[in-house]
Amino acid sequence: MKNVSYAKRSYHYVKSYGVTGLRRKVQERLYRNSLEKGYQNWMIRRRPAESEKELQRAHHFEYAPCISVVVPVYRTQEKYLREMIESVLSQTYQNLELCIADGSGEEGLTEAVIESYRKQDSRIRYEKLSGNFGISGNTNAALALASGEYLALLDHDDVLEEHALFEIVKWLSVHPGTDLLYSDEDKLTFDSSVYFQPHFKPDFNPELLRSNNYICHLLVVRKSLLEKAGMYREEFDGAQDYDFILRCTEQAEEIGHIPKILYHWRCHNASTAGNPENKAYAYEAGRRAVECHLKRTGLAGTVERMENPGFYRTVYELSSFPKVSIVVLDMPGIGVLKKFIKAIGQNASYGNLELLLLLEESEKNKIILNFIKEHRQIPIKVVYCTSACNKFVTFSRLAEKIDSEYFLFMESRIEKISRGWLELFLGNAQRAGTGAVGGRIYDSSRRLKYGVKILGLNGQAGDAFAGLSRGFTGYFHKVVLQQNCHAVSGKAMMIKKTCFLEAGGFSEDVEDRMKDVDLCLKLENIGLRNVYDPGIILTEQKTARRKRTVRKAAAFEKKWKELLQKPDGYYNPNLSLEDTKCRIQELC
Repeated sequence: MKNVSYAKRSYHYVKSYGVTGLRRKVQERLYRNSLEKGYQNWMIRRRPAESEKELQRAHHFEYAPCISVVVPVYRTQEKYLREMIESVLSQTYQNLELCIADGSGEEGLTEAVIESYRKQDSRIRYEKLSGNFGISGNTNAALALASGEYLALLDHDDVLEEHALFEIVKWLSVHPGTDLLYSDEDKLTFDSSVYFQPHFKPDFNPELLRSNNYICHLLVVRKSLLEKAGMYREEFDGAQDYDFILRCTEQAEEIGHIPKILYHWRCHNASTAGNPENKAYAYEAGRRAVECHLKRTGLAGTVERMENPGFYRTVYELSSFPKVSIVVLDMPGIGVLKKFIKAIGQNASYGNLELLLLLEESEKNKIILNFIKEHRQIPIKVVYCTSACNKFVTFSRLAEKIDSEYFLFMESRIEKISRGWLELFLGNAQRAGTGAVGGRIYDSSRRLKYGVKILGLNGQAGDAFAGLSRGFTGYFHKVVLQQNCHAVSGKAMMIKKTCFLEAGGFSEDVEDRMKDVDLCLKLENIGLRNVYDPGIILTEQKTARRKRTVRKAAAFEKKWKELLQKPDGYYNPNLSLEDTKCRIQELC
């Protein structure tokens, strides 16, 4: 039966994306499985010991809100139903209620099982519905039973860790203003024997949430937030959680994340986790949910479905067509310049731009100047760096006088750029609250070099997924998903001029190789979010490889010491910082 299911899914995938696409998907899944080998033991070792659970049961919180665990059920298999109920009633934090709305209709087994537990535990609130009102209708009925200050959403065949609610209340004790809270999760086989595919999530990442419902489980919301955001909406059935979460995040004052596996998502052939093809209709509902979210938040853009089901990308509309200066700080010679201009011109559909070159005043630049005089395709300006300061500092001092509204810093050795790249840069950079915008850059052998910067990776700040072959999407498809991050690569980075100036431009007091990260962090300090848009794809020219010993950037580390000592919130403390593969920390 299992083999038939896999064959069916493979057939549908080949039909949509070809044999190559299927092969790549299988290879990537097998590779991910190899990195997660031993996860179950790792997870079990991190569970509280029985003695610790007893201490949790006896613990007195000053703030001990009632948490309503809300579950819509519909003809749930008895084994799964019992495991779900027992995982709630056995919680080490006991000020809870289990609110179950049963849409099973005439089928009486579900009711009999729930009633048997209700006779033993008064914390169960149960309503037998007159019929099946769909996932949203049944969920709303369960929500109506809840009297707790916080509501925890649980699917009818999934399972909570025994200390899940204790961790929730522990968080709320420190962060009482939290309106919405979520945890990490994994998957559980149908027979409850194997835990696998852990999803270690970032802290709240609004750009990533528009790409995929990464928050998912365990979700806990303050009841007053539910009243503001509204109940589940049946027109989004299949993606009703996604629509609900988007509406909640729009209204929430404070959003928290517990980087611990507290929720196990049941994986069997009837579930979305086990067979995404079972809910093909849900992916269109998800796209519409993001579309509605954009309208509510005043963002203009087109939402597109991606190759992987349940994932989306947004192409943001341009609000105007401002002048852009493409700034190149490293032009080694005429050959590189010619290839660079060709790359810009090939897929350029945006005309209001200029190329700004910073050169050292020397004889060899005469060839470049002669070429510029003859070249009329793109306006080119030259700035000479004659002082003792380097080109970063020279540009920062010059920036205020430049008449362009946006700066796009690019490496000179770029030789290929994807179609519509400048519009994608601008569509992101024009949005209020955006700092730096970056794309992904591959080398000539089609391996990823630059993209999202992770603080602490390989020492101070490294590029996530560096070395991954083009076509592979990385951990939970992060390589191809729009997302917020602490920093993007200065090899291809757009910033609005006013934001650049407000942040103080490039710093003189940090090493050149860290100036892009430093600038991004300064943009964060003035309240802006940096954005990675993987729809912008660039390729570097082939260069001779030279092994270099990279010393630590001492000035950068000293300046950002406090931030570097904390885990990168856009990553996850359970993932290793020793390499770029999102390997689980200390996995045996």
